[in-house]
Amino acid sequence: MKSYIWSLPTRVFHLLFATFILLAFLTDEDNLLTYHAIIGYSIFILLAFRVVWGLMGPTYSKFSDFPLGIKRVKEFISTIFSSHKEYVGHNPAASYVMLAMLIVTFLTILSGVLTFGIQEGKGLLSFLNSSYFKEMKLFKEIHEAFSTLLIVLIVAHLGGVLSDRILNKKAQTLNSIVTGYKVVKEAKEVRVNIYQKVVATLFFMLFISFLIFSFTNQGNKMLVSKYEPIDYKKQNELFVSECASCHTLYPSTYFA
Repeated sequence: MKSYIWSLPTRVFHLLFATFILLAFLTDEDNLLTYHAIIGYSIFILLAFRVVWGLMGPTYSKFSDFPLGIKRVKEFISTIFSSHKEYVGHNPAASYVMLAMLIVTFLTILSGVLTFGIQEGKGLLSFLNSSYFKEMKLFKEIHEAFSTLLIVLIVAHLGGVLSDRILNKKAQTLNSIVTGYKVVKEAKEVRVNIYQKVVATLFFMLFISFLIFSFTNQGNKMLVSKYEPIDYKKQNELFVSECASCHTLYPSTYFA
């Protein structure tokens, strides 16, 4: 029986989240850094919405509906090749992967903002801008590590969708994130109340407004700095070109 499981706000979030994660990876170049930052901030707004939606959204989108726990994971694994156990919303494996993706995405954004401020002297944390090569390298590597972990989780998510498509074709799980409808044994329709509609609309307006503002005002405090950035490559040109790959840059004051 076809049932309306995923509400419109949930489906729009999924589409925007996937699209902007892809754009973030595509703009991870020095000459596209401003756009990369805008996309990162935009993803943060989407994350904020998903957390709120996970607390007050409709059934199956709430975190409380996620079937977490070792017992449920074991049950899922034991019945993965059969149709014995039906999960209307997320299954246990998908629940853990989704929560991990939200957490890792937040940490990726946080480390990105730190890198943007420390290395480039731009954004909300531009006051942390430093000429110490060690600090720049550290936060950039942390950011790249979280980005890599996010890719692993995305691959796991896509693998889960593909396996569900093969093993549980009747449920139409893949189609449901587009149409909202999933085939289940009993009718389990979700409804979005007026408060949920207001919250979803406000977040969507905030998201669109931020994009318009950022792309039309690229000199705002989230993207530039009132301070003059320190160009460590120019200040320590010989060190960077000949020694930085093996040695760490320390300020001369350490030896005074």
